[in-house]
Amino acid sequence: MHEKLTTIPTPVHHAFAGYQNNYYKVLGVDPKTCTAAQIKRAYYKIARIIHPDKCRHPKATEAMGVVTSAHSTLTNGTLRTAYDMYASQVEVDSANADSFHQWESKGGAQMAHLPPWLVHCLGHPILGPITMFFIWLLLLSAALVFLALFLCYMVVHMVFWFLCCFGCGGHCWPRYGEGARIHAKRQERFMRMLHDYEAEAMNAQAKGEPMPDPNVFFHNWNIAHPEVGEDGEVPFASAAGSRNQYGSMS
Repeated sequence: MHEKLTTIPTPVHHAFAGYQNNYYKVLGVDPKTCTAAQIKRAYYKIARIIHPDKCRHPKATEAMGVVTSAHSTLTNGTLRTAYDMYASQVEVDSANADSFHQWESKGGAQMAHLPPWLVHCLGHPILGPITMFFIWLLLLSAALVFLALFLCYMVVHMVFWFLCCFGCGGHCWPRYGEGARIHAKRQERFMRMLHDYEAEAMNAQAKGEPMPDPNVFFHNWNIAHPEVGEDGEVPFASAAGSRNQYGSMS
C-alpha cells in the first residue's frame, strides 16, 4: 500500500501524510491566487481518488474527511478568512499544532470579523506583533481611563457626602440620614396638597363652578398648611420669608 502512495498525486499524499492542518497543501492549490472554482475542481479531483469506495488505504476515510473539511472551509469566504488568520499564527505543517477547529474553539475565529487591513497586519510576521502590542496598549489605556474616571467619581461623591454629614447633618441630601426623612415628609405633604386640589376641582365641577386656579390654590394651601419640622420649626426658613421647594411661605 505504501508503494501505491508514491503514484498518488502530491495533494492526495498530503491528506494521508500528516499535513491535515494545511488545507491549501491538502488540496494542492495556491493560497494566494486560488479561487473558489479552483478549490472545488481540486476537491472533486482528489475525492475521486481517495473516496473510501475506491481507495482501500486504511486511512482513506480519515483522509476524505480532511479533504472535505478543507473544501468546505476554503470555499466559504468567512471561514477562509478565519483559516488564513489561523495559518498565519500556527505552524500548520507541524504534527503537534492545534487543528483549525481547536483554534476556533479557543476564540480565534472572532479575529476573522476584524477589518481586512487589520487581519492582514496581524498576519504579517513583522507587523503582527507590533500591531498586537499597540492593540493591547490601547485597551490598557482605555481601562486606565475608565478606572481613573470611576475613582474621580467615587472621590467627589464621598467628599460631598462627608461635607454634607459634618456640615448640615444630611439635611440637604435626600438620600441619607435626616435628609431622607425630610424628603419623605415633603413628598407626603406634596401628595396631600395634590389630593386636596383634586377634591376641590371635583367639588367645583359638581357645582358647575369654574375650576380653581392651580397657582392660587397651591399658594393658599401652603399658607394654610405651613411646612413644620419635628421641632416645630419650618426647615430652612429665613427671617426674610423665603419659600421652600413647594412654595410655602416661612
